[in-house]
Amino acid sequence: MKKAVIYARFSSHSQTEQSIEGQLRECYDFAKRSDITIVGEYIDRALTGTSDKRPQFLKMIDESKKKNFEYVLVYQLDRFARNRYDSANYKAKLKKNGVRVLSAKENITDDASGILVEGMLESMAEYYSAELSQKVKRGIKESLIKGNFIGGYGLLGYDTVDKKWTVNPLEAAVVKDIFTRYRSGEKAKDIINRLNSLGIKTKCGKKFTMSQFARIIRNEKYTGIVRTGETVYANVIPPIVDEKLFRECNIIMDSHKHKQRKNYNEQPYILSGKLFCGYCDSAITAETGTSKTGKVYHYYKCYGKKMKTTDCNKKPVSQEFIESLVFEATIKYVLTPKTIEKLAKLVTEKFNSEIAKPTALLSLEKELKEINKSIDGIMAAIENGIFTKTTKDRLLRLEAEQSELEAKISVEESRSVKPLEVNEVKKFMTYFAYMKFEKGEEKNEFINSFINRVILYDDKVIILYNSNDREVKRLTKKQLREAEAAENLEEIKENSPEPCEFKRVALGGEGEI
Repeated sequence: MKKAVIYARFSSHSQTEQSIEGQLRECYDFAKRSDITIVGEYIDRALTGTSDKRPQFLKMIDESKKKNFEYVLVYQLDRFARNRYDSANYKAKLKKNGVRVLSAKENITDDASGILVEGMLESMAEYYSAELSQKVKRGIKESLIKGNFIGGYGLLGYDTVDKKWTVNPLEAAVVKDIFTRYRSGEKAKDIINRLNSLGIKTKCGKKFTMSQFARIIRNEKYTGIVRTGETVYANVIPPIVDEKLFRECNIIMDSHKHKQRKNYNEQPYILSGKLFCGYCDSAITAETGTSKTGKVYHYYKCYGKKMKTTDCNKKPVSQEFIESLVFEATIKYVLTPKTIEKLAKLVTEKFNSEIAKPTALLSLEKELKEINKSIDGIMAAIENGIFTKTTKDRLLRLEAEQSELEAKISVEESRSVKPLEVNEVKKFMTYFAYMKFEKGEEKNEFINSFINRVILYDDKVIILYNSNDREVKRLTKKQLREAEAAENLEEIKENSPEPCEFKRVALGGEGEI
């Protein structure tokens, strides 16, 4: 009696174990009718036939060398291989070992007509595989164009609602903050430590690591771009950061690839990039000095004076003194319950006013309303017995336009963000007001959150606080005069035609304010 092994496969999780059982049952019935003894089974689960990366299949091919069986029995030829090259290649290997492939479903003879039928069936299987691949790719493309989530890991800053990418405003603020801080020169390690100290988690609910930080900086999806292979789809996801910010951050990361690791225990200068000379408008930069006894001193010095590019005579100032002064002034004058309440309302109103329903969405909804009205009119005419070829063509055209508009509206809606609540902003600001800042990185986080720019004189300091962005702005002469003359925050906000948030603080004594 002839001996055979059965090879069975199902290619996706949408097929079930019943598929395998059905294939095996058909093969055993065929073997019984053909007086063939089954001596083994090789089964690959949830693997495609377009690749030879099928462990059980390859094991069967290898074990055919032992000549323990004369046939490989499959349910039908597309279970063996989905393209003619693989089929011919592996059949040749089996033939060399004295083994032939039989199909339980397709009764193929050994004569010339059988060879022709087998070739046609294999061609059809290959066509089906290629067509299915094209349909899958086409489906992915259409899903991406419509802004649909096509699977994979979640992304910090986004949620998926009804299979659409939607911006999570709180997470998006974290993402944008990461990019902004990194571009401003803050170290990746410091940003990561800040996030973890605040208890902010990744999308998977874990602490941030350097690799996760890099994945955020490198991820083009944050600019609205998705790549599949060599194809690029733009504006299919609501962007969180603009391309310029993304590009600049990646240039910084590229420049750090081959740099030697720096000592992270070095003294942090939390006002770096924010201090400016009130006399010559130069940046005030961090400096260190060593006394004869070997003691190291940390201070800030006018860069214009240091490089002798100006005639400035601004005196250096102790790092500890100026940082403490700015820190304590902010706590005392800005983060009061009254100010927090006021600022929380302003921030919420401004944010929510900017996320009002976009014009494009309003326009699309208006068009859809008109289309629906026209369709209702035609349906009413049909109900009254008026139905012609023109009516039919008109209805089909309107329904096509209706589907297209609904798809566009779905994309626009996915780009919308949720409004902020006043209490959310108040909690955020109150957290800073009552937090004990013992570590340098915690103070750095505080300064970056609130301080925009600090203008330093020998006898006073003007502090500008962040409003709706962190861009360091140059003061006009008029604003500078107003800041110097101001007695309090409210005076500037009420009297300046272009209000900035200033506080005039005198330097003196032991650094009291």
